[in-house]
Amino acid sequence: MSDMQIAAAEGCLQVRPIWQDSDTLVVICHPHPLFGGTMDNKVVTTLARFWRRQGYSVLMFNFRGVGSSSGRHDDGIGEIEDLHTVLDWATTQTAATHLILAGFSFGAYIAAASADRFAAWQIERLQLRQLVLIAPAVENYPMDALQLPHQTQVIIGDQDEVVSPQAMIAWAQARALNLVVLPEAGHFFHGRLNDLSAQLAWND
Repeated sequence: MSDMQIAAAEGCLQVRPIWQDSDTLVVICHPHPLFGGTMDNKVVTTLARFWRRQGYSVLMFNFRGVGSSSGRHDDGIGEIEDLHTVLDWATTQTAATHLILAGFSFGAYIAAASADRFAAWQIERLQLRQLVLIAPAVENYPMDALQLPHQTQVIIGDQDEVVSPQAMIAWAQARALNLVVLPEAGHFFHGRLNDLSAQLAWND
């Protein structure tokens, strides 16, 4: 399906839905907007392709100030609101009852922070089934105090040149999260996207 504009706090958000006849919706958050992150990022599209092939509905979107989304980057605060807006809108478009939240780098922080707030948001019908965090930006955003669901998977590369692999490993292990460390993989998983996809099937 082609991109759409939906109403949001800062005007509108650009969304790209792929609706399928499924009880599961996957929403994917892209990396940092100020460093070129968009929903067209190859890690984001790799995740979308994997879950589409599982038969799930998939929804990508651009945070405020990215692509044709209105507004300006808000250092994670407004972007959490953007995700809330997208989830609310999605419930009017699909009958899905299960949600997989995923994010890459900065987007992993937004997904995790939103998972922490999810029960309070009381999103109609949707139950958070799984949280998938790819190379989460644990050194740059307040992720230590977040309460995350048991079904949380963290996938990192042991050669990450943007976020310390040791910091991500320590963060995930302290929370007993399902951690996968891909050897010889960097932050952007160059040449390792198929390996990244292969790790997503652990709970499917």
